[in-house]
Parts: sequence; C-alpha cells; structure tokens
Amino acid sequence: MTREDLASLLAQVSHDLAAERDESQTASRICALAVEVVDGCEHATLTVRGRRGRLVVAAATSEVAERLEEHQRTTGAGPTVAAFSSAEPVVGLDLRQEQRWAGWRESAVDQGVASVLALPMVFGARTQAVITLLGAEAGAWSGPAYDVALLYATHAAAALDAAKVITGLESALGTRHQIGVAQGVLMERHRLTTAGAFAVLQRYSSTRNERLADVAAQVVEDAEEAARRPD
Repeated sequence: MTREDLASLLAQVSHDLAAERDESQTASRICALAVEVVDGCEHATLTVRGRRGRLVVAAATSEVAERLEEHQRTTGAGPTVAAFSSAEPVVGLDLRQEQRWAGWRESAVDQGVASVLALPMVFGARTQAVITLLGAEAGAWSGPAYDVALLYATHAAAALDAAKVITGLESALGTRHQIGVAQGVLMERHRLTTAGAFAVLQRYSSTRNERLADVAAQVVEDAEEAARRPD
C-alpha cells in the first residue's frame, strides 16, 4: 500500500466514523472497520474502562472475540488487560509460542486465533479504551499491517472520544429536561416557586441518598401514573 493509498484509506475511515454520533454505534463501527482495514485482522473487540475501573466489552465482531475478552475480564490476565496497564501496544505474533497469559492463550489457540495486537486509546492521561485485533495467522502484525493498525487506532480513538462527548451532552440535556419537568410537577402540586421546587428535589435527593436525576425521574413517573388513573 502506497502512502497515497493509506492516506486515502484513513481519510475514508475518519469520514465513516464521524458519521456515527452515538458512542455504542461508534464502538461497533470501529471494530467492523478494523477487520476491513487492517490486513490479517479476523476479529476485533473494543473494551472500555467503566465505572470503578471495571473493564467492559463495548463491541465485538464475533462470538470468538467476545468470549476471549470476557475470559480476560474474569481472570484479569490477557493482552487487553496488559494494554490497559501499560498504556503501550501489546503484541503477540505467534500465540502457539507465546509464554504470557497461559489460560487466555490456550483458549485463543483452541478457537483458531494465532496472533493478537492490543492497542490502547488514551484520552487525557489515562487509557480509557483498548482495541484488540485477532489474527488467524501467526506473524500478522509484522510489517506494514502493524503501522496501519497504529494509525487506525489513532483515528478510532478520536472518533470514540468525540462520540463520548456527544453522548454525554445528550445525556446531560435529557437530565436537565427531566429535572425541569419534575420542578413543574411540584410547582403545580404544592404551589411552589421554581427555586422552591428545586429545593424540594435537592432535599429528596439528600434524604434518600439518590442522584438528583433519579429523584426527578421518579417524580415525573409518579405524576404520569397518577394521570393515567381513572377518576
């Protein structure tokens, strides 16, 4: 592949990923495109760091890939876990000769996987996601395929970061709207001002030890249920 071909390919990748606005859809598209773009890649997974540092499989192109990621999540050992820990690419050129990750390696080989490449996606100062590529042939990540994979992961990380921002903004807007509706319910029910209704929601949140958004959602749900009851 010439430099011009690679530049054109990555430009198309950026365009395709930018078309996905939802974080979940972007994760799925990242994995699907990895199989198309990176020579030797038979399966791909995207694993993200969830709440309390728990690793969560966000997308996978096959059951084989998903099973191998779940194996790592439950045992705490494998190339994806290693990439999260080191924030560096983790390469296994020939799993039949590999000495690391004994349990995961054996499972991978049994399912027809001969090589692995786990690439961290760093947002800020911390690795927030890892894309793991699995190959059916040993030595899949030697030569140009490795460089293409690194460049692809960089573009994918930018797309995922943008999707996370959009998803977060949409979630924040939805929460804000829900709180506003709950305030309206309380204002009408108890003849409160806007500030007074918000203070009630805050008090409920504090005494119940629940998030303000969850309290607001419950107020709205109760009001809707009451409205559906026959007089």
